[in-house]
Amino acid sequence: MNENILLSEKIKKRVQFLRSQSDNEDISQLSGYLIQVCYGKEEILTNFLNPGARADLKELAQDDFYVQEFGGYDRAEKCRAIIRNDWEYQDVRNFQLKLINITYNHKFATITHSQILGTLIGSGLNLSSFGDIITDGKGNWQFFISEAMADFVCQEIKRIGKVAVNLNEVSLKQIVNIEDEVQNTKIVVNSLRIDSILAALINSSRSIIKKMIEKENIKLNWHKVDNSNIIVTVNDVLSVRHYGRIEISNITTTRKGKYRLEASLWLSKKKRIY
Repeated sequence: MNENILLSEKIKKRVQFLRSQSDNEDISQLSGYLIQVCYGKEEILTNFLNPGARADLKELAQDDFYVQEFGGYDRAEKCRAIIRNDWEYQDVRNFQLKLINITYNHKFATITHSQILGTLIGSGLNLSSFGDIITDGKGNWQFFISEAMADFVCQEIKRIGKVAVNLNEVSLKQIVNIEDEVQNTKIVVNSLRIDSILAALINSSRSIIKKMIEKENIKLNWHKVDNSNIIVTVNDVLSVRHYGRIEISNITTTRKGKYRLEASLWLSKKKRIY
Protein backbone atom coordinates (compact mmCIF):
# COMPACT_ATOMS: atom_id res chain seq x y z
CA MET A 1 0.00 0.00 0.00
CA ASN A 2 1.60 3.30 -1.08
CA GLU A 3 2.13 6.31 1.18
CA ASN A 4 -0.76 8.32 -0.23
CA ILE A 5 -3.26 5.58 0.52
CA LEU A 6 -1.86 5.11 4.03
CA LEU A 7 -2.10 8.84 4.67
CA SER A 8 -5.65 9.07 3.36
CA GLU A 9 -6.63 6.22 5.69
CA LYS A 10 -5.12 8.11 8.62
CA ILE A 11 -7.18 11.17 7.65
CA LYS A 12 -10.37 9.12 7.50
CA LYS A 13 -9.75 7.81 11.02
CA ARG A 14 -9.15 11.35 12.27
CA VAL A 15 -12.40 12.45 10.62
CA GLN A 16 -14.31 9.73 12.47
CA PHE A 17 -12.79 10.81 15.77
CA LEU A 18 -13.47 14.52 15.19
CA ARG A 19 -17.08 13.87 14.25
CA SER A 20 -17.54 12.26 17.64
CA GLN A 21 -16.03 15.31 19.35
CA SER A 22 -17.01 18.31 17.20
CA ASP A 23 -20.20 19.89 15.84
CA ASN A 24 -18.34 21.42 12.89
CA GLU A 25 -20.40 20.68 9.79
CA ASP A 26 -17.41 21.35 7.51
CA ILE A 27 -15.20 18.46 8.65
CA SER A 28 -15.75 16.64 5.35
CA GLN A 29 -14.67 19.72 3.41
CA LEU A 30 -11.62 20.18 5.62
CA SER A 31 -10.58 16.57 5.14
CA GLY A 32 -11.21 16.97 1.42
CA TYR A 33 -8.61 19.73 1.28
CA LEU A 34 -6.05 17.37 2.82
CA ILE A 35 -6.93 14.52 0.50
CA GLN A 36 -6.34 16.77 -2.51
CA VAL A 37 -2.87 17.67 -1.24
CA CYS A 38 -2.25 14.03 -0.37
CA TYR A 39 -2.93 12.97 -3.97
CA GLY A 40 -0.81 15.53 -5.76
CA LYS A 41 -2.30 19.02 -5.38
CA GLU A 42 0.72 21.20 -4.58
CA GLU A 43 -1.21 23.42 -2.18
CA ILE A 44 -4.75 24.36 -1.21
CA LEU A 45 -6.00 27.80 -0.21
CA THR A 46 -9.12 27.55 1.93
CA ASN A 47 -11.94 30.04 2.32
CA PHE A 48 -12.15 32.04 5.54
CA LEU A 49 -12.31 29.69 8.51
CA ASN A 50 -13.30 30.51 12.07
CA PRO A 51 -10.96 29.45 14.90
CA GLY A 52 -12.93 26.26 15.57
CA ALA A 53 -12.66 25.12 11.97
CA ARG A 54 -8.95 25.93 11.89
CA ALA A 55 -8.43 23.91 15.07
CA ASP A 56 -10.23 20.98 13.44
CA LEU A 57 -8.11 21.39 10.29
CA LYS A 58 -4.91 21.24 12.32
CA GLU A 59 -6.18 18.21 14.21
CA LEU A 60 -6.81 16.47 10.88
CA ALA A 61 -3.48 17.57 9.44
CA GLN A 62 -1.35 16.88 12.54
CA ASP A 63 2.31 16.46 11.49
CA ASP A 64 1.53 15.17 8.01
CA PHE A 65 0.81 18.59 6.47
CA TYR A 66 1.90 22.19 6.90
CA VAL A 67 -0.89 24.68 7.60
CA GLN A 68 -0.27 28.44 7.52
CA GLU A 69 -3.01 30.98 8.15
CA PHE A 70 -3.63 34.70 7.71
CA GLY A 71 -6.68 36.90 8.17
CA GLY A 72 -5.31 40.32 7.31
CA TYR A 73 -3.84 41.28 10.69
CA ASP A 74 -2.51 39.77 13.91
CA ARG A 75 -5.17 38.04 16.03
CA ALA A 76 -7.71 37.99 13.20
CA GLU A 77 -10.62 35.77 14.15
CA LYS A 78 -11.39 34.48 10.64
CA CYS A 79 -8.41 33.45 8.49
CA ARG A 80 -7.66 31.75 5.21
CA ALA A 81 -5.29 28.79 5.39
CA ILE A 82 -2.73 27.42 2.96
CA ILE A 83 -2.16 23.66 3.19
CA ARG A 84 0.96 21.96 1.82
CA ASN A 85 2.74 18.65 2.34
CA ASP A 86 6.08 20.45 2.48
CA TRP A 87 7.14 23.74 4.05
CA GLU A 88 7.29 26.91 2.00
CA TYR A 89 7.15 30.44 3.37
CA GLN A 90 3.92 32.17 2.37
CA ASP A 91 3.82 35.86 1.54
CA VAL A 92 0.62 37.56 2.65
CA ARG A 93 -0.30 38.05 -1.02
CA ASN A 94 -0.58 34.29 -1.41
CA PHE A 95 -3.65 34.28 0.83
CA GLN A 96 -5.55 36.26 -1.81
CA LEU A 97 -7.56 38.50 0.47
CA LYS A 98 -8.45 42.16 0.12
CA LEU A 99 -9.24 44.91 2.59
CA ILE A 100 -12.39 46.85 1.75
CA ASN A 101 -12.99 50.32 3.16
CA ILE A 102 -16.54 51.62 3.68
CA THR A 103 -17.03 55.32 3.02
CA TYR A 104 -20.22 57.15 4.06
CA ASN A 105 -21.35 60.43 5.59
CA HIS A 106 -20.33 60.06 9.25
CA LYS A 107 -21.90 63.38 10.13
CA PHE A 108 -25.47 62.34 9.41
CA ALA A 109 -25.47 58.55 9.60
CA THR A 110 -24.09 55.54 11.48
CA ILE A 111 -23.71 51.91 10.53
CA THR A 112 -23.16 48.85 12.69
CA HIS A 113 -21.36 45.52 12.52
CA SER A 114 -24.65 43.61 12.27
CA GLN A 115 -25.83 45.83 9.39
CA ILE A 116 -22.61 45.23 7.46
CA LEU A 117 -22.81 41.50 8.11
CA GLY A 118 -26.46 41.39 7.03
CA THR A 119 -25.71 43.35 3.85
CA LEU A 120 -22.86 41.05 2.86
CA ILE A 121 -24.97 37.93 3.39
CA GLY A 122 -27.95 39.58 1.70
CA SER A 123 -25.83 40.24 -1.39
CA GLY A 124 -25.45 36.49 -1.85
CA LEU A 125 -22.11 35.92 -0.13
CA ASN A 126 -21.64 33.10 2.34
CA LEU A 127 -19.77 33.50 5.61
CA SER A 128 -16.66 31.79 4.26
CA SER A 129 -16.26 34.42 1.51
CA PHE A 130 -15.31 37.22 3.87
CA GLY A 131 -13.28 37.68 7.02
CA ASP A 132 -13.39 40.00 9.99
CA ILE A 133 -15.44 43.19 10.00
CA ILE A 134 -13.43 45.79 11.90
CA THR A 135 -13.82 49.35 13.19
CA ASP A 136 -11.80 52.01 14.97
CA GLY A 137 -14.80 52.92 17.11
CA LYS A 138 -15.02 56.32 15.43
CA GLY A 139 -17.41 55.36 12.66
CA ASN A 140 -14.79 53.97 10.26
CA TRP A 141 -15.45 50.42 9.08
CA GLN A 142 -13.53 47.91 6.98
CA PHE A 143 -13.76 44.20 6.20
CA PHE A 144 -11.65 41.50 4.60
CA ILE A 145 -12.86 39.52 1.64
CA SER A 146 -11.50 36.96 -0.79
CA GLU A 147 -9.73 38.48 -3.77
CA ALA A 148 -12.20 36.81 -6.13
CA MET A 149 -15.18 38.61 -4.57
CA ALA A 150 -13.63 42.05 -4.00
CA ASP A 151 -14.78 43.62 -7.29
CA PHE A 152 -18.28 42.20 -6.81
CA VAL A 153 -18.91 43.81 -3.44
CA CYS A 154 -17.40 47.14 -4.51
CA GLN A 155 -19.65 47.29 -7.55
CA GLU A 156 -22.85 45.83 -6.10
CA ILE A 157 -23.13 47.17 -2.56
CA LYS A 158 -24.26 50.80 -2.51
CA ARG A 159 -26.27 50.84 0.71
CA ILE A 160 -25.87 49.39 4.18
CA GLY A 161 -29.20 49.58 5.93
CA LYS A 162 -30.59 52.94 4.82
CA VAL A 163 -27.15 54.53 4.51
CA ALA A 164 -25.58 55.24 1.12
CA VAL A 165 -22.04 53.87 1.04
CA ASN A 166 -19.09 53.55 -1.26
CA LEU A 167 -16.87 50.47 -1.01
CA ASN A 168 -13.31 50.50 -2.29
CA GLU A 169 -10.24 48.35 -1.96
CA VAL A 170 -7.35 49.73 0.11
CA SER A 171 -3.89 48.43 0.98
CA LEU A 172 -3.53 46.15 3.99
CA LYS A 173 -1.24 48.83 5.37
CA GLN A 174 -4.26 51.17 5.55
CA ILE A 175 -6.05 49.06 8.15
CA VAL A 176 -7.80 51.14 10.82
CA ASN A 177 -6.57 51.19 14.41
CA ILE A 178 -8.88 48.46 15.57
CA GLU A 179 -11.01 49.25 18.59
CA ASP A 180 -10.46 46.52 21.13
CA GLU A 181 -13.10 46.74 23.83
CA VAL A 182 -11.50 44.03 25.89
CA GLN A 183 -12.13 44.05 29.63
CA ASN A 184 -9.75 42.18 31.91
CA THR A 185 -11.12 40.58 35.04
CA LYS A 186 -10.16 38.20 37.86
CA ILE A 187 -12.45 35.81 39.70
CA VAL A 188 -12.10 33.12 42.37
CA VAL A 189 -14.18 29.96 41.98
CA ASN A 190 -14.52 26.63 43.75
CA SER A 191 -14.60 24.61 40.53
CA LEU A 192 -13.27 24.81 36.97
CA ARG A 193 -16.55 23.47 35.59
CA ILE A 194 -17.84 25.59 32.73
CA ASP A 195 -21.14 26.37 34.46
CA SER A 196 -19.38 27.49 37.64
CA ILE A 197 -16.92 29.72 35.79
CA LEU A 198 -19.53 31.34 33.55
CA ALA A 199 -21.89 31.95 36.45
CA ALA A 200 -19.13 33.88 38.22
CA LEU A 201 -17.89 35.71 35.14
CA ILE A 202 -21.25 37.00 33.94
CA ASN A 203 -22.88 37.35 37.35
CA SER A 204 -25.54 34.75 36.73
CA SER A 205 -26.61 31.47 38.33
CA ARG A 206 -25.46 27.98 37.45
CA SER A 207 -29.06 26.95 36.76
CA ILE A 208 -29.40 29.68 34.12
CA ILE A 209 -26.05 28.69 32.59
CA LYS A 210 -27.23 25.07 32.39
CA LYS A 211 -30.40 26.17 30.60
CA MET A 212 -28.30 28.16 28.15
CA ILE A 213 -26.16 25.08 27.52
CA GLU A 214 -29.32 23.06 26.86
CA LYS A 215 -30.42 25.70 24.33
CA GLU A 216 -26.98 25.52 22.65
CA ASN A 217 -26.31 29.18 23.46
CA ILE A 218 -22.81 28.52 24.78
CA LYS A 219 -19.74 27.43 22.84
CA LEU A 220 -16.31 26.33 24.01
CA ASN A 221 -13.54 27.03 21.50
CA TRP A 222 -16.22 27.67 18.87
CA HIS A 223 -17.93 24.32 19.37
CA LYS A 224 -21.31 23.77 20.98
CA VAL A 225 -21.34 22.60 24.58
CA ASP A 226 -23.81 19.96 25.77
CA ASN A 227 -22.38 19.20 29.20
CA SER A 228 -22.11 21.60 32.14
CA ASN A 229 -19.42 19.40 33.74
CA ILE A 230 -16.76 20.26 31.15
CA ILE A 231 -13.54 21.53 32.75
CA VAL A 232 -12.18 24.84 31.45
CA THR A 233 -8.43 25.32 30.96
CA VAL A 234 -6.02 28.13 30.10
CA ASN A 235 -6.49 29.63 26.60
CA ASP A 236 -10.02 28.28 26.29
CA VAL A 237 -12.47 30.64 24.60
CA LEU A 238 -16.07 30.72 25.80
CA SER A 239 -18.77 32.27 23.62
CA VAL A 240 -22.08 33.19 25.23
CA ARG A 241 -24.92 34.15 22.93
CA HIS A 242 -26.11 37.74 23.44
CA TYR A 243 -23.32 38.34 25.94
CA GLY A 244 -19.94 38.10 24.24
CA ARG A 245 -16.68 36.19 24.19
CA ILE A 246 -14.39 35.27 27.08
CA GLU A 247 -10.80 34.03 26.90
CA ILE A 248 -9.20 32.40 29.92
CA SER A 249 -5.64 33.74 30.19
CA ASN A 250 -4.41 32.29 33.49
CA ILE A 251 -5.44 29.87 36.24
CA THR A 252 -3.74 29.58 39.63
CA THR A 253 -4.64 27.93 42.93
CA THR A 254 -5.22 29.86 46.14
CA ARG A 255 -3.93 28.72 49.54
CA LYS A 256 -7.44 27.60 50.39
CA GLY A 257 -7.62 25.30 47.38
CA LYS A 258 -9.82 27.50 45.22
CA TYR A 259 -9.07 28.65 41.68
CA ARG A 260 -8.12 32.18 40.69
CA LEU A 261 -8.86 32.90 37.04
CA GLU A 262 -7.74 35.79 34.87
CA ALA A 263 -9.90 36.37 31.81
CA SER A 264 -10.38 38.79 28.92
CA LEU A 265 -13.96 39.72 28.02
CA TRP A 266 -15.29 41.09 24.76
CA LEU A 267 -18.87 42.03 25.58
CA SER A 268 -21.81 42.38 23.27
CA LYS A 269 -23.32 45.86 22.89
CA LYS A 270 -26.67 44.42 23.97
CA LYS A 271 -26.11 42.00 26.83
CA ARG A 272 -28.99 39.66 27.53
CA ILE A 273 -28.76 36.60 29.69
CA TYR A 274 -31.69 34.23 29.76
